[in-house]
Amino acid sequence: MNIRTASLGFFLAAIAAAQPAAAAEAAKAPAVSTAAAAIQVVFPNPPDKPRVRFVRSIKNMRDLKGRKETFFEKILSFLAGGDVTQPFFVSAYGVYRQGGKLYVSDTGAQRLTVIDLDKAKIDFIGETGENGLRSPVGVAAGPDGAVYVTDSGDHSVKAYSADKNLLWKTDVLGDAGGKFNRPAGISPTPDGDLLVADNGNRRLVLLSKEGKFVKELCVHAKNEYYALPNPSSIWVDRDGSFLVTDPLVGRVHIFTSTGGALGGFGETGDSPGYMARPRGAAVDSDGNIHVVDAVFSRVQIFNREGQLLLWYAMPGSREAQLVLPAGIFIDQDDMIYIADSKNQRIQVFQYIKYP
Repeated sequence: MNIRTASLGFFLAAIAAAQPAAAAEAAKAPAVSTAAAAIQVVFPNPPDKPRVRFVRSIKNMRDLKGRKETFFEKILSFLAGGDVTQPFFVSAYGVYRQGGKLYVSDTGAQRLTVIDLDKAKIDFIGETGENGLRSPVGVAAGPDGAVYVTDSGDHSVKAYSADKNLLWKTDVLGDAGGKFNRPAGISPTPDGDLLVADNGNRRLVLLSKEGKFVKELCVHAKNEYYALPNPSSIWVDRDGSFLVTDPLVGRVHIFTSTGGALGGFGETGDSPGYMARPRGAAVDSDGNIHVVDAVFSRVQIFNREGQLLLWYAMPGSREAQLVLPAGIFIDQDDMIYIADSKNQRIQVFQYIKYP
């Protein structure tokens, strides 16, 4: 379907900014709003009412601690062989927050990075060994500390306990039941099950949290190529309905909790409202859909009818800028976490909700 874009004042600026001829855009500083206390990066540009605010970057220990090291801390870090500027990630891809912890799949480092935001500590899961990760893509976590990861490297879904032990692993390569071919996105359902995008088999699979096959969803997509040619990320909403991004056709598909088609939006193109390579998608508390585009290095916000409301971020390596972004997660407080893959970091934004 054609995209119906909103007639907002700031949208004219978005059109100009999205043209390929604007090669110098990456060097631009993002828009800022000057307040009495601080300078904030916000979208859209003033004087329009801000809807998204840049919060912080998380790339290394210095970012995580939120302050520069003292002289003596630098000496201690040096003596201990530590480097507070060393990136946590090689190529961050999936991102998920549960409680005070942020879980990031790192395809480049072949591991899962666990960031304790409250204690400013990091840990790693699945680094080595028979139960290690080969090419982690999607990630999700439960309130009990269990972590679920899709591994396209060996075509499996793996679950780890809070103390990093392997709980279970699905069977390897296959096209039926609980076997997968390049599993991608994963998301918990309101019932506690796990919904997985089986990319290579063009289907969605429901697993129990113990890793048992429950059922297939959207089975028609196997025989109807354009129904779901390249399922990538998954976001399950509070009511059980879910979104699936499809980078091949530049589309977001929307389904009921049982897999029935509710609709969708998007088509490939290089103008605002169109998509080049949609990766992650997530929903804020207002029901708006945030779609990450790896080629545009932006996030576009749509309503359920596919109407473009706003975009935020821009190509580059400064604050509020992205290069080849992938996964996105929005928590219950409307904090937005984006895997900024090429920049080896997580970018954090705040969706601003108005009464």
